[in-house]
Amino acid sequence: MKNGVQFKIKGLNQEKNLNILAKKFPIYDIVRVSKNCAVFKVNIIHAKKVRKALIDLNYEIIEEKKLGAISMLLRVVNVYIISALVISSILIFAQSPYIWQYEILGEENLSKTEVVSFIKENFTRNKYKLNTKSVEGALYDEYEEISFVSCVIRGQTLIVNIKEKLLPEEIYGEFEPIISEYDGKITEINLVSGTMAVKTGDYIKVGDVLVYPYYNDAGTIKKVMANAEITMEIYHTSSITHFNDRVELVRTGRSVLNTEILLFNLPIYSNLSEMNYELYETETNEQNLVNNNILPLKLKNTTYYELEEVEIHETFEDAKDRLLKEAREKALLNAGNCDIIKDEYYTVEENSTYTTINYCVVEEIKVGEHENRGQNRAL
Repeated sequence: MKNGVQFKIKGLNQEKNLNILAKKFPIYDIVRVSKNCAVFKVNIIHAKKVRKALIDLNYEIIEEKKLGAISMLLRVVNVYIISALVISSILIFAQSPYIWQYEILGEENLSKTEVVSFIKENFTRNKYKLNTKSVEGALYDEYEEISFVSCVIRGQTLIVNIKEKLLPEEIYGEFEPIISEYDGKITEINLVSGTMAVKTGDYIKVGDVLVYPYYNDAGTIKKVMANAEITMEIYHTSSITHFNDRVELVRTGRSVLNTEILLFNLPIYSNLSEMNYELYETETNEQNLVNNNILPLKLKNTTYYELEEVEIHETFEDAKDRLLKEAREKALLNAGNCDIIKDEYYTVEENSTYTTINYCVVEEIKVGEHENRGQNRAL
């Protein structure tokens, strides 16, 4: 038969029992191999029932072999199914440690695509190596619009929950808060209108809100112009480091002067002297040659000063007064036009090879007076 199953069995009373089976199922090609061994074939659709009947009759099934094209096809299909299952299992196992999807929730003004791109560019896809707290911190630092963010991994998906900050117009309406433009310390507050965001003694940074443009009236928020007089201390610092033994470049006293005449900033005459200094610094000055001349002529003088390296030994105590003066001038330069200098102080940090002076100028200013202004800023 073309498509069937061949059974080879071992047991007693085969003739009797095969006759019983033949009454229930078509049996073909019966061959008695020995007294207790026989081979026969059945249709493939009856194979399962025949196998059960043989087991019930206590026969030992020595061999069960599928025959024909259908049997071969079933074997091929089984091979493909098993292969597909094995390959799928391998692929699933290989990709299981990785994140393949990103789900962004809660965003309103931020772009999902932009957030996903930022995460992909800066963090690994391996979920076992990905630190969700690091992702949260990076997103919070990268996007000013975010007030809160949390990340969690579910299967192969990274879920990012975002809460965006309220826009200023949503919070304040037509009014603006008073915002600090300085780092410093609040020393005195005189509130005119609005709600204070800071108190006396607070240390603040640039960008911190000082006064909100609203007040709470028995549980009802009412928007008003933020107005206050705030006194604060701001700190202007500088640092200078001194080495007892150092090498400095000093002028030797030798110099070379080069002269050029320029027309439309292009040289038309040069008197260049030979200069072969290894170390030098230059000073340049220009002046217009306009007397009795309608052309824009300029005289350019460049002086090359020879330098040499000089080893200097100077103790900190010997240089202290000069260094303090330089540090103070540097701090005052950082301060610009001070209102009131309230205090000055310095600290000295000593090391085996150098000493550093940290100088601080404390300035007192008043900020926050805003009348008839479109935008409140700490002045």
